[in-house]
Amino acid sequence: MLKLHSSQLVPQAKGLHRAQPVSVSVLAVHSPPANAAAPTAPRVAPEWRYTQSRLLCRSAAPTSGGATPAGTSAVPPQLVPPTDPNSYCVLNFYHLTPVENPQEAVEEHRRFIERLGLDVRGRIYISSQGMNCQYGGTLEHCTAYVEWVRQQPGFQTLRYTVWPSPEGHAFPKLRLKYKPNLISLAGGMEALPITDPAARATPLEPAAWRDMIAQAQEQKVVVLDVRNDYEWDAGHFVGADRPAEEVFAETPVGESEAEVPQPLQGRDPDTPVMMYCTGGIRCDVYSTFLRRKGFTNLYTLEGGVQTYLRQAGGEHWKGSLFVFDGRMAISANKDGDDGGPLPAAVACQACGSPDSQLPHVNCANIDCNELFIACAACKTRLQGCCCEECMAAPRLLRPAKVDGGQYGAWGNYADRDEVGPVISTGRNREGRVARRARRRAALKDKRLGQIEEKLSRKKMVREAMARVEEAEAAQREKSVEQGPRMACAQ
Repeated sequence: MLKLHSSQLVPQAKGLHRAQPVSVSVLAVHSPPANAAAPTAPRVAPEWRYTQSRLLCRSAAPTSGGATPAGTSAVPPQLVPPTDPNSYCVLNFYHLTPVENPQEAVEEHRRFIERLGLDVRGRIYISSQGMNCQYGGTLEHCTAYVEWVRQQPGFQTLRYTVWPSPEGHAFPKLRLKYKPNLISLAGGMEALPITDPAARATPLEPAAWRDMIAQAQEQKVVVLDVRNDYEWDAGHFVGADRPAEEVFAETPVGESEAEVPQPLQGRDPDTPVMMYCTGGIRCDVYSTFLRRKGFTNLYTLEGGVQTYLRQAGGEHWKGSLFVFDGRMAISANKDGDDGGPLPAAVACQACGSPDSQLPHVNCANIDCNELFIACAACKTRLQGCCCEECMAAPRLLRPAKVDGGQYGAWGNYADRDEVGPVISTGRNREGRVARRARRRAALKDKRLGQIEEKLSRKKMVREAMARVEEAEAAQREKSVEQGPRMACAQ
């Protein structure tokens, strides 16, 4: 633990209070001390870089001889926090606390980043209910920003995690903005008491979560995945059903009794419910809604799945973990750390082969852009598309990213003479937002068609079963009627 005086590291900013000693945590999950003060920011000073290089995340360092501590599993390189201040990383945190003037806070954060010249890229969202951030850069720049955030009023207890990004920047640019809702949820978040810890579920540390989920089936505990359905496809806890909703924004938030996720429909309100998501914010937010619905025995995974895999290993986890950056997926165990494809939790969505591979692939057809999982053979056969139909699409413009990765703007693929005219057809002048809305509407219609087809099949099965039952009932009645006649004849 190192004590730094922020007044020694950054010039005194106008209008800010004089700095007090700051305790800088160096654990794998960066938890602030209980008595942390709220001074101004630390500048990226030589002693700060030295401290990070030598001490950051010491709890994840191997013991002498390369052995792992007793009772713990080997931590794969993808989960080991970086220690070199010049190495690239991804830093995640969210913190729910009232923010009086979020729009002004956005500009204050922007000024701090520009003043120190921090090259951080990713998503930094601020609302009246707190912050939600996933961003990357060098370890030195990323931690300088988050430690400054931790010193702002209401953020002293902020916790954050750091993950390696060996390929460099994991995000293409910085999106620092005010958002009324930190996450997408039908009806918004402002009416939910998410800043009140008492209104949220009980958080469980990874070790406690591991012990509880081991007995989930025996104790009739509901394991609730509140992520997007495609995240579940990449990996999930054993016993968790696939979300019925394609994206978290579609999770039920209505007033009727049926307006709860399918695994909770018809359940007793006292049923133990273990909620989990990637980083934890979706669970914290949605647990306040479930409490309003009467569920009293709610538990969340502190730090989300990413922290569980780092601290408790991949026990009770199937597949890999989907992440929202350039990595797209990280391994849950050392078997996927050789640089090869990561295992998925579902079969190939093109041919059904069990040899499916991560990361997900975005269909190379711009007008489709479907996110799907495929085996190596289908990735090659379909040339980065999700189906044969998309292979013949008129705007098949993007390269086939069979190993995953993020696509750039459409214009990035219009440099060649033969591509330009194709890009211009179909774009018209409707604008990016309108095109995105049209594409989403088309995907929604496609999903509705699939749902209607499933419902139609279920109806046909029910009708067929009903006819069989009627026939059997008629046969039984006939047998009962024939019985007395046969007796009389004898």
